[in-house]
Amino acid sequence: MEKKQAPISFTIEKNYDSEFCGSIPLHLVNLIQPHGALLTLDYDDLRVVQVSENVEQLLGISASEILDQPIAGFLPAAQSEDIRGKVQGQNSQGKIPFNITFLAQGKESTLTALVHPKEEYVLIEVENNRDSSRQDSFLELYQQIKYLTSLIKQAGSTQEIAQITVKEMKKLTGFDRVLAYQFDPQWNGIVIGQAKEEDMDDYLDLRFPASDVPKQSRDLYFSNPYRLIPTRSYTPIRLTPLINPLTLQFTDLSDCNLRSVATVHLEYLANLQVMASMSLPLIIDNKLWGLISCHHKSPKNPSYELRSALELLSGIVSAQLASKEREQTIERRSRLRGMHAQLLEQLYTNPSLPEGLLSGSTSLLHLFNLTGAAVLFEGGVWTSGETPTDQDIKELVYWLRRNKTDKLYTTDTLPNQYARSREYKDLASGLMVLPINPEQGEYMIGFRPEVLQTVSWGGNPNQAIQMENDGKTYHPRNSFSTYQETVKHTSLPWLAEEVEAAETLRSAVLEKIIKER
Repeated sequence: MEKKQAPISFTIEKNYDSEFCGSIPLHLVNLIQPHGALLTLDYDDLRVVQVSENVEQLLGISASEILDQPIAGFLPAAQSEDIRGKVQGQNSQGKIPFNITFLAQGKESTLTALVHPKEEYVLIEVENNRDSSRQDSFLELYQQIKYLTSLIKQAGSTQEIAQITVKEMKKLTGFDRVLAYQFDPQWNGIVIGQAKEEDMDDYLDLRFPASDVPKQSRDLYFSNPYRLIPTRSYTPIRLTPLINPLTLQFTDLSDCNLRSVATVHLEYLANLQVMASMSLPLIIDNKLWGLISCHHKSPKNPSYELRSALELLSGIVSAQLASKEREQTIERRSRLRGMHAQLLEQLYTNPSLPEGLLSGSTSLLHLFNLTGAAVLFEGGVWTSGETPTDQDIKELVYWLRRNKTDKLYTTDTLPNQYARSREYKDLASGLMVLPINPEQGEYMIGFRPEVLQTVSWGGNPNQAIQMENDGKTYHPRNSFSTYQETVKHTSLPWLAEEVEAAETLRSAVLEKIIKER
């Protein structure tokens, strides 16, 4: 497979992370999707206190007949004890599905169940999801997982890992389109991997605004290993009674796979021209790094076996992405350490501190990938490379002192922070400041030029949310046609490893100055 270079990351100045969307309490909707049923039990005696209104369709018993009854009266003794063990933590193995045999009115129903123990109550999700093909057998899924794992271990970049993952997941699941989606620091997403049917829209390399996956939706991925919508054309099922009798509040459905979806998201899927979707989180260092998003043109409800395999795969892919990023970080740190050592040797052998930093085979320009650098020291201004004028630099330092910049400071959007710099944005859209003695106006300063980039969005991000006149009802954008935006006044971003190296260099320079004075 041809290696694809990592896309350049730019700071998108506008915040597309909608506070309105992010404030909606999705976990308190008290509605579920109809492909399963939900039972709320008293924590102590496992008595049913709340059920979804479709319980009779799935369990063969009406809500009135099961409410206020111990769940033990409807299960074989061994299964009842198993549930009690899960609730009390004796058989706690995380959210692992298991089979139950529900006995009601002389009939048996074999179902798949999940138990969610809460502080004051217990939730049990049940689904009639037992139709597994041979492809979903343990052996078949294990072989597929092993094969995919071996492929991504050989990948040379995060983009290659993403592309291998979506290609193999599409084969494994049969979804019409599978996307790998990475978040930027502002929670906008970019599609870095795609496998799709030919007649579906192409989203590779397109960005999507943060409001497409608002904050509370992102947070719920830490409670749910996946988000499944078998069909967007469903009627939500209510819980009865509406208020949880044990808490006198809405029941918290954060952990529930069956939790209903906001109407606006179903409308979003319709605008994407897909009927079913499933998404899995990519979590690195306990942070949401991205998503794997699966789309299907018709209703689709994967078996529990396949869902469990995908849950496992998302964890494996997350680990491989983390490993690749650590490997790249180690390589960058190693390279910077080598250059740092050379610069220190040069600094200590040169009688002039500014010349030691700006001249020779290794300089500030080489260490930090700069196009220009300046050192203000003992009343003088020394420059190297392409920089603003000495007067512009002095005015910049005045701005830095006025804003009390006495610690390391970096920005890749200086013209948006300091309007005067727009006159020389071609030289200094990016700024790194290493204070030496800020009270006296002594600094080491690095410059990076403006890098214009055309960012392609999946639809106009400024129209991601369409509010109605009531100020409450809103709709997602109805077009995902490519919308191009030119990012101005922005330089290449400062890497975390470069910032670390800058802190180390600043400490070394301060130590040298103290020794010589």
